[in-house]
Amino acid sequence: MSANRQNILNKLEEYVSATFLAGMTLIIAVQVFRRYVLQSSLDWTEELARYLFIWSVYVGCSYATQCDRHLEVTVARNMFGPTVAKYVTIAAYVCTILFCVCIAVWGGQMVLFLANTGQKTPALEVPMSWVFLSVPVGLGLMALRTFQRLLAIFRGEVDFTAMCVK
Repeated sequence: MSANRQNILNKLEEYVSATFLAGMTLIIAVQVFRRYVLQSSLDWTEELARYLFIWSVYVGCSYATQCDRHLEVTVARNMFGPTVAKYVTIAAYVCTILFCVCIAVWGGQMVLFLANTGQKTPALEVPMSWVFLSVPVGLGLMALRTFQRLLAIFRGEVDFTAMCVK
């Protein structure tokens, strides 16, 4: 795989999440302008903004994992030093992967259920399964990114001495 293609894949979550967040902001601004200036609000803007926000959050979780920006409890890592920190981090990553995979599978089942029932969103009338697809996509990507971080630990690419604060 070329370096350029790999860079695009590494930035995919960032671009998607930022685009959805920008779209949500624009739609809300238009709705506020129409409601308070033109005295004529649109029916669909709140719903679309909500769905864009949902997608932005789930895809953004994967991006935060890739960049190691998730909140974490570091008490055990800091208290016991780098050797224990490595094993605590590995255990946390394994738990995260298991959680993400379980929820992604459940989310996939929910998407299939919604697709089979044909439910649509109230205002936009798009398939509700598209909205719920954010769960398996976002958490599947997060599981993948967490697995990449776990591999980096096993390859010795993570410096736990720098992570531990005394």
